[in-house]
Amino acid sequence: MKLKYLLILIPFFLFHSCKEENRGINVSLNSGNKNDTIYVSELITENKIIQLNKKKQRQNIHLNNSTVAEIYDKNKDNSYLTILVKNKDLNISIKPNSSITTNDKSDSLLNFLWKSNLSFISQNSSFIFLTKNIDSIPILFEKFRKQRANKITKSKKQITSDIADILYFQNDARIYSFLFYLGRVVKNLDPNNSYFDFIKKIPKANKTLKSLPDIYLYKYEVEYLRKNKSIESITAFLRYIEKKTNNNDLADFLKANYIKALIDMPSYWEKHEKLFNTEILAQTLASEKNNLYYNLIEQPISSFYASQNGEIAYLFQAEDLFGDYFNLENSIGKVVFIDVWATWCGPCINHRPKVLEFVKKYKDNDDIEILLVSVDASKDKWLSFLNKENQTLGKNLFIKKGMRTDFGNNYNIKSIPRYILIGKDGKIINSNINEPSLAVENEIENALKQK
Repeated sequence: MKLKYLLILIPFFLFHSCKEENRGINVSLNSGNKNDTIYVSELITENKIIQLNKKKQRQNIHLNNSTVAEIYDKNKDNSYLTILVKNKDLNISIKPNSSITTNDKSDSLLNFLWKSNLSFISQNSSFIFLTKNIDSIPILFEKFRKQRANKITKSKKQITSDIADILYFQNDARIYSFLFYLGRVVKNLDPNNSYFDFIKKIPKANKTLKSLPDIYLYKYEVEYLRKNKSIESITAFLRYIEKKTNNNDLADFLKANYIKALIDMPSYWEKHEKLFNTEILAQTLASEKNNLYYNLIEQPISSFYASQNGEIAYLFQAEDLFGDYFNLENSIGKVVFIDVWATWCGPCINHRPKVLEFVKKYKDNDDIEILLVSVDASKDKWLSFLNKENQTLGKNLFIKKGMRTDFGNNYNIKSIPRYILIGKDGKIINSNINEPSLAVENEIENALKQK
């Protein structure tokens, strides 16, 4: 009898002993600089996974699923992408020039896909943006996609099938993402245009989409608009995502990213933007309260509501030309017009003369303060620009990488230029001004009349 039970149990033990043990991911830091601190966050969710420095150079982490992550330094001046999978030994190195790399072949391929995309677009920019034969653009990118896919295939013996799947998807997604941007935003093509026929090449949604999900949202938008004249409602599009995805986990992930994108980058969703307001947001949040990825939209929601017209303006601090700190709290009782800009932003520079006209017009009016807030990464570049401009009027202020700070979060600044008008009572009058204009000037005049 004992022998009988033993024979039954042997296959059970054999099966479980052959199952690969998940020992987590061993991450180590190799750096000669004691001040170096490195962070690793998920690429899409931006959830921070680990932090390493001279005192803590090794850490073991466990993740439920494979993911693409970003390795970066404290100020995000340097970054490098990595694929995190179970049982990976990841060694992160910081080179003497502060650049970041790892010991992993798949990471090298991943960063090649990222950077070669940018290089290819730059090298072919004249053709891409000027050709009248727009159907030839997807053909050009399809050749490039296949070239990179071949490069991944040649490395398959050195990587696992899971990693290969992520790399193939990253290759496709980075190319299709740009094609969608070009067609939807830059050229504003009709969804029925044959240019968008490349959507037929995008496979059905699977778990790899979590490393770059937006292409499925863009694909669904094109498909939806090919069947309907317009987006009926935000709710209708959310239901369409569910229908097309046919997987609760992935559908929740895509819906959360869609809502987040509507808040963060409304210019990317022109056909949806007019349907979206505080009332619709409240309804949407109520319907998605059980969404598995609700946490992804909590910060954007907070920023959205904080920046709405009629809300009390966030009282920020910023550095002035002399290294002293300006505090918005000291300007309560005045009308405040804020120009959020950066030296690298072409439209910001183009609009600057009009902003300076406002500065000159109101220079002797004590009831208004015009703030020119730079969100540059480099203070030196900001100072150099101002030195060349040789303009002494207005209050020039600096918030290093301001779009990523509490200033950027509370005013929901996801793109620039951005102009904000605050009333004498400290409440936001208009937080989403696209450019300085006569209409804005009229808003300023009306605000000045208020007691």
